[in-house]
Amino acid sequence: MEEKIRQIQEEYSDKIKNASSLKELDKLFLALFGKNGAIDSLSKEFPSLPASEKHTIGPLFNKVKQELEKAIASKREAVREESYQKLESEEFTLQPSRLQARKGHLHLATQFKQEIITLFEKLGFSQFDAPHIELDKYNFEYLNIPADHPSRDMWDTLWVEPGKLLLRTHTSNFWSRIMEKGKTPIRAMSFDRCFRYEAVDVRHSHTFNQFEIAVVGKMGEEITMANLRYLSDYLLKGLLGKEAKSRFRPKYYPFVEPGVGIDCLCVFCHGKGCKICSGTGWFEVAGSGMIHPNVFKATGLDPKKYTGLAWGFGPDRMLMLKHGIEDIRFFLEGDLDFLQKY
Repeated sequence: MEEKIRQIQEEYSDKIKNASSLKELDKLFLALFGKNGAIDSLSKEFPSLPASEKHTIGPLFNKVKQELEKAIASKREAVREESYQKLESEEFTLQPSRLQARKGHLHLATQFKQEIITLFEKLGFSQFDAPHIELDKYNFEYLNIPADHPSRDMWDTLWVEPGKLLLRTHTSNFWSRIMEKGKTPIRAMSFDRCFRYEAVDVRHSHTFNQFEIAVVGKMGEEITMANLRYLSDYLLKGLLGKEAKSRFRPKYYPFVEPGVGIDCLCVFCHGKGCKICSGTGWFEVAGSGMIHPNVFKATGLDPKKYTGLAWGFGPDRMLMLKHGIEDIRFFLEGDLDFLQKY
């Protein structure tokens, strides 16, 4: 045991003497006094020593330990002093930086918003905004979703004042407000944020964007499902290219009748099935349909005299399709690599 102590003393004394930086000294300190270091390992051997040796080995061990601690502390001071003297002897001049500031740009979602709005402005649509904190009647009641309707469970609402005020769950509140004013024909659109109490994953978020259009006119103005199909293809091909493929399938939405879900062929697997499209080969991008008669009644328009269509989708998912982005959470996080890439 005594030989081991002397060996450690000699070995580490030389290493401490030859150390030239604080980083080296930190490593030596850990090698000696850290968990499972040389000193720690020796101390674990004490219980197995004969009683006669403990009286001689103990004082020697403590003496060597203290000497090595002092040696490291003394060497640290010497290294610091040497670095200070070196700094004082060096000439220091200030030079202007040659680095150029990076130019900023619009967020990918904002660029996409402008692209979509431009497409529909060409068709004569006007842009409208509606409150983020909304009254229950505009978000639900006027859209054929009364308080006791089971479809309310679909929206995972974040309430500000239960039963009265909420963070809007969709952009559909904008056309219930416009229809209430009674000024027709309506050819309106809205692109804005919505909020839901959702579990966050690669495809879902508590805060997300929606784009929605509403067309309302008098009976006989030829507002039909054919128009809905045209507008759907117009947008998808305008954003994803002429090769974009979509399909309509029946789907329930309380504020339209009939209602259809719009799917786009998955750009990641090209219809073969992957984790992004949940193995279906298709990516749901929109919901649409002919505005329900009850919505006309609630907003003060006669459903026998007026008809209309509504079409809405999640631009965030469309962006994922267009750019091959696999996680929707990137749109809300300040990841510089992601922001600079787009």
